Amino acid sequence: MTKRLFSNTFVLALLVAGLTMTGCKSVPVDIMSMTAPDSLQTNQNGAFSVETNADAKQPVSVSWAFGDDETASGSSANHSFGEPGTYTVTATATNRKGKSSDMSTATVVVVNPPVPAQIVSIRASDNSPDTQTSVRFTATVNGDAPLSYAWSFGDGSSSSDASPTHTFAEPGTYTVQLNASNRAGSDSRSMSVTVDWYEAAICREVTELSSAFFDRNSSVLSDEGMAALGDNLEILAECPNMNVRVEGVAAPGERRPQELSEDRARAVEQYYGDNGIPANRMVTVGNGRAQDLTSKKDGLAQYRRVDTIIVR
Repeated sequence: MTKRLFSNTFVLALLVAGLTMTGCKSVPVDIMSMTAPDSLQTNQNGAFSVETNADAKQPVSVSWAFGDDETASGSSANHSFGEPGTYTVTATATNRKGKSSDMSTATVVVVNPPVPAQIVSIRASDNSPDTQTSVRFTATVNGDAPLSYAWSFGDGSSSSDASPTHTFAEPGTYTVQLNASNRAGSDSRSMSVTVDWYEAAICREVTELSSAFFDRNSSVLSDEGMAALGDNLEILAECPNMNVRVEGVAAPGERRPQELSEDRARAVEQYYGDNGIPANRMVTVGNGRAQDLTSKKDGLAQYRRVDTIIVR
């Protein structure tokens, strides 16, 4: 009887000991999930965190290694990267003073922030060209590639070249504009170009044009007069920047000298106009009866004329 009682007491003790050991069992730490950004820009803060199993033996500690020689601790951390690259971020969770641990990693791609297009300067090879001079336009533009260029020359022409050339067909002051753009943004800048008519060497050398002479009391151009004006036309056509004053003169003894001088001047003006010289390049004047002797032609015939005077 005594022996059986001892046996039951021993079994009960073993059961109690087993229950005690089971209740004190240490649960290892496991990282259940990890949150990290896939990509960041340089110097941009990213949020990193892990979640461990709730039944892990406490205390649980988490350490971070960001792959750039920087570290942190805690279940969550913020971090930024100073240089572009691909970084492996490692989170390590431990408990029971390092006797149990788990590890998780994430890859973060770090890039430089996008740089929008910015025009530093625009230049022209000639800011005062003539109508036969080709002008090259260049620009200094900062920003991420690829860069797009849109030039407008102010005369209806345009170009998408980075460094275009352009010839202005008409004189005037033009506003040349560049718009540069990329995926991050755009910028615009403009400049002025003043264009003159092309002037051949002869235009600077000629100081006097031929006079047209008329028959007495007549304002009708003779063949001789038209031949003289034909020489003038060649020069005026080659020198579009040259303007003239058309002055008619009547000789002493001619009828209605003022009216006659005006009619002669208009006849020459019409001849020039009919042959392509714009009216805005001419001023027509009738000087009436000549007052002073000239050496244009012998005798009174020298007064029956129209002078074409260059206006600079």
